[in-house]
Amino acid sequence: MKLAGHIVFAISLPLVVLLSVSCASVEGEGPPAERDRAVFDGQVWPVLVRDCGFSECHGSSERFFRVVGPGHERLDPAMRLTEPVTEAELQFSFDRARSMVDMNDPRQSPLLRKPLEVSAGGSAHEGTDSYGMDVYRRVDDPNFLVLVNWVVSVAQ
Repeated sequence: MKLAGHIVFAISLPLVVLLSVSCASVEGEGPPAERDRAVFDGQVWPVLVRDCGFSECHGSSERFFRVVGPGHERLDPAMRLTEPVTEAELQFSFDRARSMVDMNDPRQSPLLRKPLEVSAGGSAHEGTDSYGMDVYRRVDDPNFLVLVNWVVSVAQ
């Protein structure tokens, strides 16, 4: 069954990437690095902090891939959880997320494969929800597509 999942992923993710990139609008103006950051701040970071930024997950300082912000772990432990996100937190989260992008083969990026169910083509991700499922169960999950669009744009 695992092989079938990988075959489905190998076929479906490129199709999803192609369809989503052709429909994606890039926010922000200026050089690609500025657009990458604008899209990250406005679209990707909110998904990551909501879906991955819990203290027992990727909000933890024990993890290399870490996402920080309001309502979750803060970069500065003295900050209150309710204070607005800071530029330093956005930059930190951006740098860590970008390090999870495979520039040579974006479809194999850990940022895409780790949170995706193995049956949908993902890789072994230790964190699961209360039902034993990974963060994203399907390659057409709208939040997963936000990540796909950004990863592909970063790797171009």
